[in-house]
Amino acid sequence: MSQDRRFKYDKGPRLEDDATPPESDDDAAGDERPTSDAGDRRVTVAPWTAGSVAGVSAFAIMFAAFYQLIAAYAATGSYGQGESGPSNWVITGLTTLANHGVTIQQGGEPIDGIGMYPVGLVPSVSALIPAVVLLAAGYVLVRYVALETRREAGLAVGALCASYIVLASGLAVLAQWTPDSGTEGMEEGTIAVAMDLSLIVTVGGTVLTFALIGAGIAALPRLGPAGDE
Repeated sequence: MSQDRRFKYDKGPRLEDDATPPESDDDAAGDERPTSDAGDRRVTVAPWTAGSVAGVSAFAIMFAAFYQLIAAYAATGSYGQGESGPSNWVITGLTTLANHGVTIQQGGEPIDGIGMYPVGLVPSVSALIPAVVLLAAGYVLVRYVALETRREAGLAVGALCASYIVLASGLAVLAQWTPDSGTEGMEEGTIAVAMDLSLIVTVGGTVLTFALIGAGIAALPRLGPAGDE
């Protein structure tokens, strides 16, 4: 064998490469700092699901509030014509939609009350009920649901509006009353909601306006751009 033959050995990593700098006190302290999400109890759910639940809940609460109002008026005699008059459920439905700005008609002509009912379809400041309920719904939706981008927030609010409009349209179909012929103080013709595009535009505008205000109050400080993750 030749004496000039040399053996080559694989060289391992240099010791300098393996050495890692010691962790500084500042880095250690930084790892122990709580993140901005600490204590965040927002619910993680699909935006459209959260919006739909919020819309249904808001409509149910709002309808229940109007039913309580109508029942109170009926108990004091403000609403009531005995067995010949409409039920509290019908009056509640008409009053609910009227307080959203929807037109109530009898025989195709707009009306502001039902026969001899002195209170009318929009008593006192009851029009504030939908506004307050929708403001709260928009705020709670964005405040307590994990919506990380404006796109998700918009999808949730859109689902809220859509579900609310569907329920309002269904109520408009059911809330009708035709007075018996010869009923005192009543004209002939069915009392019902104007079933046209104005129903969707009016209810949708009311819902979108106040839900967006409530959502904006809750979302503006923390929502990032649509591309953020």
